[in-house]
Amino acid sequence: MSDLPIYVQDKPRESKGEDNSLYPKEYEGHLQHIMLYKQEILDCVKLLASKIDQDYAGKFPVMICVLKGANNFYQHLLEGLQDLRHGYTTEFLRASSYAGVKSTGSVAIGGDLAYETLVDRHIILVEDILETGTTLSHLIPALREKCKVKSIEVCSLLQKRLKHSPKTTAKYVGFSIPDHFVIGYGLDYNELYRDLRDIWVISTAGIDFDRSALFK
Repeated sequence: MSDLPIYVQDKPRESKGEDNSLYPKEYEGHLQHIMLYKQEILDCVKLLASKIDQDYAGKFPVMICVLKGANNFYQHLLEGLQDLRHGYTTEFLRASSYAGVKSTGSVAIGGDLAYETLVDRHIILVEDILETGTTLSHLIPALREKCKVKSIEVCSLLQKRLKHSPKTTAKYVGFSIPDHFVIGYGLDYNELYRDLRDIWVISTAGIDFDRSALFK
């Protein structure tokens, strides 16, 4: 497991061709370059599931999905644990510090999280991407205070390489990526692009796109 996180180079990679990089035709011009293909992501998720299986041997963790961005990753991570015959329970919450492409610095937490089910449990927070760590720096203390958990760790598919260290670290990280705004595989920009199967860097045209044009 020492191969994790997988390091993604700063230099943009070439697309393998349209047979391997598919996306809705409405997104033409919105994607600057591909960062990770779906199969690469799935292979990495299996490694993360294996690491969790080893670390939580004999334990029955609560897997908490931080919606919406982590949903795709979460489902595949759970499948990986199922393949390893490792049990868990599930919970979901909404937490975000983003508006557009910038972190707001404040955190909104919502959803119907059943706090009483988390008391005295081992918790794994499943995130799509770790950047500033603002969201988790608010969320983790709140869960510790309300639930008196046995342990709490973070599993993030991606972690950005930023000049400043994040406020919170993740024990499990799939990919170390350069500082670009990425979309796809559940990650969005203003609620678009979650439906991309691969992970892309968004283009200026994608950022400037008026999404209301899709809903007429």
